[in-house]
Amino acid sequence: MSLLEKAHRILALLEKHYPEFKGGLTNYSTPFQMLVATVLSAQSTDKQVNSITKELFSRFPDPESFASSSIKEIENSISRVGLYKNKAKYIFELSKKLIAKYNSIVPTSITELVKLPGVGRKTANVLLNDWFNIHEGIAVDTHVKRLSYRMGLTTKIAPNKIEEDLQRIIPSENWGRITHLFISHGRAVCKAQKPSCKTCFLLNLCPRVGVLEE
Repeated sequence: MSLLEKAHRILALLEKHYPEFKGGLTNYSTPFQMLVATVLSAQSTDKQVNSITKELFSRFPDPESFASSSIKEIENSISRVGLYKNKAKYIFELSKKLIAKYNSIVPTSITELVKLPGVGRKTANVLLNDWFNIHEGIAVDTHVKRLSYRMGLTTKIAPNKIEEDLQRIIPSENWGRITHLFISHGRAVCKAQKPSCKTCFLLNLCPRVGVLEE
């Protein structure tokens, strides 16, 4: 079986078992708010981010409200998430840049999004795929990284290299969906610690079976 055929079979089985995806981040209603929530989620749990975003976006609904505030005020509002000092600075600076360069409109290309402070390819891909339905790339989070390696779809470690490998074998129309599917399977079965290999429906396609449960 070729790698392309294997990827197709994995995608089909994941679609069958996870027809719907329940995203972890909530409380946003605009692309800007989703962008901020995604920046906040780096090295923090969705639960932590969701615990602050309802109040945060009530107080700071748009770039102008963040930019007219101060980094210290933003820090105080997001102090329950990890790396909040760095993230406060990113949010303050990206808000100012959106106003100055993009007329407060969130750009819709990876090239432009990654120019914003605190926005890397993963964050840009999440926003483009999930909000704008634009598939320029694949968001490689911890689940995508772990499952891609375990299932033999890549041997790379760097997220950008994993993304390149997946782009070669996953149809572009599924680039957003594959992240959802890998997250769902990673949460339910192929966990970082003690994966449920014996009950996994991808058992026959996984070269790591029998190794992970030892």
